[in-house]
Amino acid sequence: MTQPQILDLDKVIAAQRIVKLAGKEIDVSKIPSRVTLELAEKSDELKSGGKNSFPMVLEMVVKVCKPSFPEITKDWIVDNTSLDQLTALIDFILNPVKERAEGKKAESPNP
Repeated sequence: MTQPQILDLDKVIAAQRIVKLAGKEIDVSKIPSRVTLELAEKSDELKSGGKNSFPMVLEMVVKVCKPSFPEITKDWIVDNTSLDQLTALIDFILNPVKERAEGKKAESPNP
């Protein structure tokens, strides 16, 4: 009898990534698949830089932070960051998604 093949996804753990802001330590190591899929779905709108793109990105950031910091809101982030901190926060949190997307593009054959 052959042994079953088991894929233990609990062992697939991203490197720990922590944001320190306003006395809080927020673990942003795990980006929920729902957030990644939502970013992909809205990528054209986000890239356009329209008036709704920034609130959408901010909402994604909140969703990534929620598991570690359930009380977080868009208002809390805006009230506790300068513009430079806010852009650094967004870049830091969404960087793994961006890197993965760029890696996929690099692997794709040119048409």
